[in-house]
Amino acid sequence: MDVTPAFDRTLARLHRELDEGLFTRGAQIAVELGGVLVLDEALGDAGTGEGVTPEHVFRVYCTIKPVTAVAVARLVDAGALALDEPLADRLPDLAVLEGGVTLRHVLTHTAGLQRPMAVEMEMVAPELRRAAVARASRPPGWRLGADAAYSEYAAWHVLGWLIEATTGEPLREHLRAHVLDPLGCSSTHVGMTRDEYLAVRPRLGVNCDMRHRGAYPMLFERSERVCTETNPAHGGYTNARDLARFYGALLDRLAGGGPDVLPAPATLARFCSPARPRVYDEVLDRECSYGLGFMTDLSDHAFGDRCGPASFGHSGNVGASFAFADPGRALAVGIVFNGLVDHETAFLRRRALVNALYADLDAAGTTPGAGAAAADGADHGDAPARRFSLRRRGRR
Repeated sequence: MDVTPAFDRTLARLHRELDEGLFTRGAQIAVELGGVLVLDEALGDAGTGEGVTPEHVFRVYCTIKPVTAVAVARLVDAGALALDEPLADRLPDLAVLEGGVTLRHVLTHTAGLQRPMAVEMEMVAPELRRAAVARASRPPGWRLGADAAYSEYAAWHVLGWLIEATTGEPLREHLRAHVLDPLGCSSTHVGMTRDEYLAVRPRLGVNCDMRHRGAYPMLFERSERVCTETNPAHGGYTNARDLARFYGALLDRLAGGGPDVLPAPATLARFCSPARPRVYDEVLDRECSYGLGFMTDLSDHAFGDRCGPASFGHSGNVGASFAFADPGRALAVGIVFNGLVDHETAFLRRRALVNALYADLDAAGTTPGAGAAAADGADHGDAPARRFSLRRRGRR
């Protein structure tokens, strides 16, 4: 019996948003179930005056972070890095790592590396940015491993420099050779060569800032300078199809399959599971757990009310793009909106869409177990959030 969902609710909600034109100009959504691509849709305008296709590539900001996390997990699995080894000896020029900062602290956002922020670093010449991070200092009284504050920029560049120091390879080349290409993510880039940029440019979409009265396209995202910068924190380009493929590969590996280039299932599970207690995060402005480079317990991160307890993922650009995996459903999802809106609107949009997606899965009979909610097929997009308060308007 064919149980492939029709995704009627999901697509209806996307069409409604595009018709209203208040929150985005275009959208991509891709869904894998059990490693099979069952939905691959693109709607609306790419931000360039042409229609979005599944092949269009967008800057997805912090949604790209887990690519670097997987590269780190490979090195931990190989014994080249240790989660609880102090990092100051490996990166001695970074005074901010003194005092016992470990890889675990950096990956769980408990290292006190929340400053400088990304917008601050854009004002710094590229050749001076490492020195700017090196000069940063932890807030007075910061408790390593206990206090939490999401690091938008610094922590992920520390991870990139650590990978380069450990492997002797430029980060862009390492991520391409050891993560992206082996997983078949050919449309994903964390830094492009000039040749790659020229090849990708015809299908580069643009995000639109819709937080004010009029929307304006963020055209800098299509510039060669920005596209060719290797920025593991918030400079990745990809599409929904590749995001779903990435998380589908991680699910396959967690189940004991997948390419051997990925870390062993037990190591990968450590990265994709909660690695810090559910505590208040000073930057995200909410209580939440976090894995080793992945958002975990996704209801804490406004991914809706239906994701299973083992789900993991990440979001970016104030929630415009996001992707996640739900092991209990063998479900991998990638979603890209090219409309940048305020935090509360983005979180409401994300919850509504993810809840509609799960309602479609239930209606098709893919629900694990017999007692799942929404088996009647009702649209739960407006259901109250579990444990997530919009009074806490976290950044992602």
